[in-house]
Amino acid sequence: MTNLYIKKLIVSGGGKEPSVLEFDEGLNIICGPSNTGKSYILECIDYLFGSDKIRFDRSTGYNNIKLIVATENGSITLDRELDSNKIRVHSNNHKIESGDYRTSGKKNISDVWLSLIGIDKEHFIIKNSRYDKQRLTWRTFSHMFLIKESIVFQEASIILPRQNTAHTAALSALFFLITGQDFAESDPKEEKKIKEARKKAVADYINKRLNDFAERKNELNKLPVGDEEYLQEKVENILVEIAKTEEKIADSVNRSKQLLKEIYIVSDQLAECNTLYNRYKALKTQYASDIKRLTFIVEGELHKSKIHPNSKCPFCDSSISSSQRGASYVEASHAELHRIQLQLDDLLEAEQDLIKERSTLETKLARLNNEKSDVELLINDELKPKIAGLRSTLYDYRRAIEIRNESVVITKYETTMKSELFEAMMEDESAVEFKIKAYFNNEIIATLDIYLNRILEACKFDGYSSAYFDSSSFDIFINGTPKDTYGKGYRAFLNTVLAISLMEYLTDKGKYAPELLIIDSPILSLKEKEDGVASDTMKAALFQYLLDNQSHGQVIIVENDIPDLDYSSANVIQFTKDESYGRYGFLNGVRQ
Repeated sequence: MTNLYIKKLIVSGGGKEPSVLEFDEGLNIICGPSNTGKSYILECIDYLFGSDKIRFDRSTGYNNIKLIVATENGSITLDRELDSNKIRVHSNNHKIESGDYRTSGKKNISDVWLSLIGIDKEHFIIKNSRYDKQRLTWRTFSHMFLIKESIVFQEASIILPRQNTAHTAALSALFFLITGQDFAESDPKEEKKIKEARKKAVADYINKRLNDFAERKNELNKLPVGDEEYLQEKVENILVEIAKTEEKIADSVNRSKQLLKEIYIVSDQLAECNTLYNRYKALKTQYASDIKRLTFIVEGELHKSKIHPNSKCPFCDSSISSSQRGASYVEASHAELHRIQLQLDDLLEAEQDLIKERSTLETKLARLNNEKSDVELLINDELKPKIAGLRSTLYDYRRAIEIRNESVVITKYETTMKSELFEAMMEDESAVEFKIKAYFNNEIIATLDIYLNRILEACKFDGYSSAYFDSSSFDIFINGTPKDTYGKGYRAFLNTVLAISLMEYLTDKGKYAPELLIIDSPILSLKEKEDGVASDTMKAALFQYLLDNQSHGQVIIVENDIPDLDYSSANVIQFTKDESYGRYGFLNGVRQ
């Protein structure tokens, strides 16, 4: 069971049949045509909440209003006559004292309602920016959950009362319901000390930063920095020169590779020449030996008469037959000697050609090696140092540009900080204002956003994409558009969604929660022509949401026509404005 719920409303008068409405703990819907007294229901409940006035036709003869409220610890009955500020309370709840209460002063009826939601002690809240205080009462925030037909489509947030002077008190009361913090101990003088300390801290911080900036600018001013256009032109020229130098290095490297390839080829050719030359040299030696041997044979032949005949050939060492021993070798030796001499001459001629070719190759190899050395010297001793120097110069110019930019940025920061320091020091120390909105932190706002978006999505709001709770206006923004730009039918719908969100948020997250929501005509205004053709889907989705979510407290909806849904889980009270069937209206015997 919730903290409380309205169980029964009874309106009576002298000689009049009492008009009774019975409510359930969850969703209650009162529907029927206009002028059947539906709006009187909210007026009567608000009257017993402690309202000073009631919009009620005295000519009906009804002059007494009674409300029976069910609580966890027993029921209580509140009874009030029209045009009286006294409310009689009969209590079966041990926490609530029976007796006469007033709408103002001591023993206020507000204490009864506050006690029913767990607020038993007296609390004071801030009511304006000057830290003036007032007692927390039920009526400080009852407009947030009892929303009459004249209020439901208002442009301003339903969280804020119509009187601008009451905004701070209402938001202070809401903050108290959420957190239990009432600011009763707040002291403007103490706030002034805090503000002065904060101002001094801000001034010290800004002055420290200005000092740091000054030191940095002095360091930067010591570095050579020229005109920005001049520096940029230098950077561009150096980049062009670097590109040209890198291109020369690439060409030189390619030339070095080509020379190395040619050197390898010439070296191979020279090695081949040397090998052939050595072979020619060995062959020449062999020819010389053969000539000497043949000469020796001829000379021996001339003196053979004095020598014993040979059994083996003196030239080739082969056996000589007896028939050949007496033959002369002079002619054969002369012929062989002539042949060898011709071969030797050819060999000497080939050797001379080879020596010339080798000399040419050696000259070419030397030239290639010298050129390769020159290319490597150009790369290592000229081009690479040049590009290193260019890059160093480029770094210096870029650093100069950075220094100049940093100096400009620092100057801008100095200007901004001096302006902020001036504003901080010029702030009126005596005007320490209380700003309740600043206390609604991101956690509160973000959580309300979650509730709003979940309900809007479930209620299929036309064109919905996203929504958020604006901490400045304390109202809904739909798709980045404020609520007050919509027609009154859509405003009524959005105000209802905000009221439901607030009720659920307080029930789930708040320190104290009324767990009660009463709204007159949340969708009636959607029929207005200025809003165009209303979305039946929106209407049905809103009522379906209320049917599906009845665990956060009692909801009483007053509406002319309701969507065609299954209302078996709700308490539906229908007025017919017809004598022949059903209940004509709220007040028995009263016809419009």
